[in-house]
Amino acid sequence: MSSKNFTTTICSIFSGKFAFFASLASILGLVFLFIANKLALFIALAFFCLMLLTFTIYLIYTLYKVLDIKQTDHENRSTFIKYETLDGNCITYETYKLIQVKKPVLTEMDYNFKWTGTHLPKITSDLQEVINIVDEHDPTKYDRALLKFKKPIYYNQSCVLHFKAILDDVDKVSLPHVETRVTSEVDIIHYRIILKNKPLEFSKNAILEKRKITSAINASFEKIKEISFDSTTKSYEYHLLNPEIGYYYRIRWKK
Repeated sequence: MSSKNFTTTICSIFSGKFAFFASLASILGLVFLFIANKLALFIALAFFCLMLLTFTIYLIYTLYKVLDIKQTDHENRSTFIKYETLDGNCITYETYKLIQVKKPVLTEMDYNFKWTGTHLPKITSDLQEVINIVDEHDPTKYDRALLKFKKPIYYNQSCVLHFKAILDDVDKVSLPHVETRVTSEVDIIHYRIILKNKPLEFSKNAILEKRKITSAINASFEKIKEISFDSTTKSYEYHLLNPEIGYYYRIRWKK
């Protein structure tokens, strides 16, 4: 064994013990010093208590920010909505949402939806399990589907939420619009409305409009812009960027 390796081995064996005894000697020296000087002991204890209080307050604040039940359990980063019908009777409504969890752990969540037809929709999801569907029996309220994640999603993790509804509109009662309620910040809402049942000569523009969530039920919507119909794909498509919080946004068209 070389002298260099021997020295390294000896140092590694005794360095931990020497460090322990050196730290212990320093602590004992400070204790004896504080005992000899009551004023220094009082100042040291006061400083220690202050630091402990500061740390405790910071810890409580951090836990409050994470566990605060008043906050939403997630933030919606982007939403992709597709409304599609081939014959005007059977409609497929599908949504993908990119969300970021804002609770310590999230295992399930409600998806709010509103169907204006008379027949109950068939709800499925390719990414989550549909646990329950709540029909409020009130046209002024949103119905809910409880979606369970395949595995827990933890704080600040992101995931994609999928909701799919097969809608029966044989009686032609449903209203021709897609509506979104914006209650928190979202970067983009992408709408794609495919109407394969429309005749070749159809070219009516759709209307993008909004209304405050807090407004009366019979309050009118404010027109934002018109969206042209793509006769080749027989669809409307629009990207709503950074919509204002506190509004219903909807795209309506001629049925």
